[in-house]
Amino acid sequence: MMPSERFKPVQRVVDSRERKAATALGDSLKTRQQAEQRLADLRAYHLEYLDQYRAANQSGMSVARIREYQVFLDKLELAISEQERIVQRADSACADAQTVWRDKYTRTQVMSNVVDRMKADEQRDAERREQAQADDRPLRRPD
Repeated sequence: MMPSERFKPVQRVVDSRERKAATALGDSLKTRQQAEQRLADLRAYHLEYLDQYRAANQSGMSVARIREYQVFLDKLELAISEQERIVQRADSACADAQTVWRDKYTRTQVMSNVVDRMKADEQRDAERREQAQADDRPLRRPD
């Protein structure tokens, strides 16, 4: 068995690990995007509700209604703060997943280069052997 053939199982494992890391990175990016979208939605809803509060306040409203608005706005601000923390954790997870993928990708490239060099060496060796055999043929006498 040629040396390059012996490395094929190792290369498959390295390729598989890189694909898994790439999938994990994709999932991480998707999770971060969803978290960022949820944060944007919460912020937009907060602004919309704040505008409603201001409009209702200008036309006059009861103290109880003002308090309801304030309590709800406080809850929205709390939800926004929590969502900002979720986005930060998602960013961190993305950075970690990207680092892992980059490492696996580099290993895959190194393994591919090693196998390619082995194949090139094997091809050169085969060509040398063929050339040596071709050179030896005219020197041999028929028996």
